[in-house]
Amino acid sequence: MKKFDLVVDGTPCRLCVGADSCEMDGRRSTTDIRCTGPGSYSVIVDGNQHTVVVNRSAQGSYEAHVSGTALAIEIRDPRRLSGHMDGPAAGGSQAVRTPMPGKVLSVRVRVGDEVRSEQGLLVVEAMKMQNELRAPCAGRVTAVNVSAGDSVSSGDTLVVVE
Repeated sequence: MKKFDLVVDGTPCRLCVGADSCEMDGRRSTTDIRCTGPGSYSVIVDGNQHTVVVNRSAQGSYEAHVSGTALAIEIRDPRRLSGHMDGPAAGGSQAVRTPMPGKVLSVRVRVGDEVRSEQGLLVVEAMKMQNELRAPCAGRVTAVNVSAGDSVSSGDTLVVVE
């Protein structure tokens, strides 16, 4: 099982995700997760179906709409010992990191490309779901550290935008 430390609506929790089950703060559930479009998923938990739409709100932060209820989600990198997420640095470079291990399906930008905020940069497949990673800010791509087919780990820097 893959383990993630999250903050959901201000409450810290631990999520463990397996192929057909997940465990949140010790409560195990059977799950089936299917991507239905960019950032949209059909999630069945213990036989109950939920529609989940995920939008990136800031670097490392997301807003998930679960059957109409909005949740603020922050993914904490377990390798960070400081216990906090780095905020965007004004005028500095912004690293686009993968929130979970997976495989890069496509890279849509090259070094030197100008991008707008929230523009799709690459697609990573994780847990049989395709996740589009987007630009955290408008700027120029200064690094592309992966190619299609590469395997990535949670927290890896994939693209840098300045």
